[in-house]
Amino acid sequence: MAMSVIMPLAEAHGAMPLVYVSRHGDLHRTVQLLKDLASSEPLSPTAFSLSVHNATAGLFSIQQGLTKNITAISCGDEELVPALLEALGQCSAQEPKVMCVFCDEPPPEMYRVQVSQPEIPYALAVIVSRGTDWQLAQVEEHIDSEQPILQSLGLVPLLRGDSRSISVRHNHACWQLGRSAP
Repeated sequence: MAMSVIMPLAEAHGAMPLVYVSRHGDLHRTVQLLKDLASSEPLSPTAFSLSVHNATAGLFSIQQGLTKNITAISCGDEELVPALLEALGQCSAQEPKVMCVFCDEPPPEMYRVQVSQPEIPYALAVIVSRGTDWQLAQVEEHIDSEQPILQSLGLVPLLRGDSRSISVRHNHACWQLGRSAP
């Protein structure tokens, strides 16, 4: 699923650093490994290597021969601000664009009461670059309404032009992302 959003951008824009954001990685594979271990079954080295949080980003780099920076982030419910700040921090004269990928799937049944996650799998990729068209800033506002379970999905109406800005929480602060004033 992540590759289906990464590959079209990589083909259209060329090689660039990657910020890969997933709360748990392939948790279903990890749970199966734990079950196999508990049952004294042999563990698959392939399943083990694909169970790590950054496996998808690693597979992409191998497939593409990518030698650019790859950062894997797992930051719970408040993923948007850390991911965008990391991507902006990697933008430079040498690397003017950074791909930021958000991807997760519902956790295995046994974890669903402890983890707030979407009910369906999702993947979203955006290209981040420095400029003046968009602004990310910490603001003094307070967010009264419930936050969406996945902040990154709040980007969709913003990118489609259905809204001018979104506000999200991160570390008890309010951040606003939106288009700069014309």
